[in-house]
Amino acid sequence: MCYQECALYGELVLWLRDCAAELLAGSGGNAEAETERLDDLIRQWFFASRDDLHGCAPRDLIWAEQMDQPNPIYPERIAEFFEDDCPVCQFEQDDLKRALEAGEDPGFHWHHDDGGYPLIARYDPEGYDARWARVDAEFAEWQRQQEGTAAAPAPDDQTPPAFPRQLGPAEFLEVMEAPWLDPTLRQVARTLAEHCDVPVPDEDSRARYRRVTLDEAASILTALQRHGTDVQALLAQIDAWPYQSVALDWLSEPEQSVALMCAALEYSLSPNDEEGQTRFRHHRDFVLAVAQVVPPGARLWLQGWLEATALRTPSFDPPF
Repeated sequence: MCYQECALYGELVLWLRDCAAELLAGSGGNAEAETERLDDLIRQWFFASRDDLHGCAPRDLIWAEQMDQPNPIYPERIAEFFEDDCPVCQFEQDDLKRALEAGEDPGFHWHHDDGGYPLIARYDPEGYDARWARVDAEFAEWQRQQEGTAAAPAPDDQTPPAFPRQLGPAEFLEVMEAPWLDPTLRQVARTLAEHCDVPVPDEDSRARYRRVTLDEAASILTALQRHGTDVQALLAQIDAWPYQSVALDWLSEPEQSVALMCAALEYSLSPNDEEGQTRFRHHRDFVLAVAQVVPPGARLWLQGWLEATALRTPSFDPPF
């Protein structure tokens, strides 16, 4: 969800509170007392635990996200995240329980989102359709350009593209520790640190994901910008993303990621699973849109960063 959307939803709640207070008070009534009563109801909503949030209250998720922490996981509710009849899931469940009991980061994060259908879409379906029609049109244009590039004959004097220079360990640390004076990069780095995940495989080569740190995000953005990435356009794509998390390997290997998503759409999901079909189409379109603002040289650098820093392995289950 975008920052402006979050701010406006907050204003909407207060506006509805004030309207409801005036309606409840009626002519000559005490609107201030009704406002206090409605504030108590809003406060109860923020602080009340919910089963669909695995025992957490909305306030728990909001503050955890703002402090760049994972959503809480209560040991007594671990089973809710797994299927009882799956031996692999049972192993992961036991592993997660051991990590929580030891006070360690289990590397298992969960998120709550709107399923790709935000509140604005309920009340402004025309705007929602127009938004995705634009994404579809951009995807169609991208496909047309790709087909044209593939069909174009290569000139005789074509030279192989130069690979971007890789950062050495000392230079990498220098970038990590550099002061951040560019407000644009700082803004994009904070957005990446709030939304982007890094794949980290466990001992059994099953990848888990962790949230990228602010220092890592700043280092990544510096290198991506050096290799031609439009960081403002990247920020706009992430801000428009209707879900909670973005996996950095989507940016580094968009073709592979899109292929996995398309295969899931065709073979893994039931045609009757409208929510799942919508979610995967959103993921596919997002990756294709990002591929237009992250050039090949930047992707190649990011692949190397993931392999060196995030211990990425070629095989893992994608987080969508």
